[in-house]
Amino acid sequence: METIPSFIDFEASSLGSASYPIEVAWNLSDGSIESCLISPAGTSRWTDWSYKAERIHGIARAQLLAEGRTPSWVCQRLNEQLAGQTVYSDAPDYDGMWLAELFSVCRGEVPGFQLDSVDRLLLDIISPHLSDRAAGLAKIEEFKAEARKRVSQQHRAAWDVQFLVELWRLANG
Repeated sequence: METIPSFIDFEASSLGSASYPIEVAWNLSDGSIESCLISPAGTSRWTDWSYKAERIHGIARAQLLAEGRTPSWVCQRLNEQLAGQTVYSDAPDYDGMWLAELFSVCRGEVPGFQLDSVDRLLLDIISPHLSDRAAGLAKIEEFKAEARKRVSQQHRAAWDVQFLVELWRLANG
């Protein structure tokens, strides 16, 4: 069985500076995906909400309060599942910001894993077969277009992780 690198994705309350993570998904080495909603209950600074973002991801604040896990539970689960790994994101600046925000409300907890760019991972895989970085980036865009065709599109964290797993499989094909 192939060992798949770990990928992560967050959905957030908005794209504003006061945004916070509302959903996170990641995969395990066998490709299975775990996803959970994150409740803002008990976190006094998590009040920012964008109804425009809600229309995109389809997650209502009331749903987070009813079904979401506490930030401390989510941090513990992430560390249990991803400890010691490099975890890849297609938007490491944003996902890194939301990862930091998530752990910042968990009194003293820190991520037990490193975040990196999926593009860097893919370039490492395909660059030995290409003439230069520009050719590698162009090939990655081809893989992204094909992965979008193969994975039914939704704007949710688990979908984004499935997309990244498929992207990795294409690069290894």
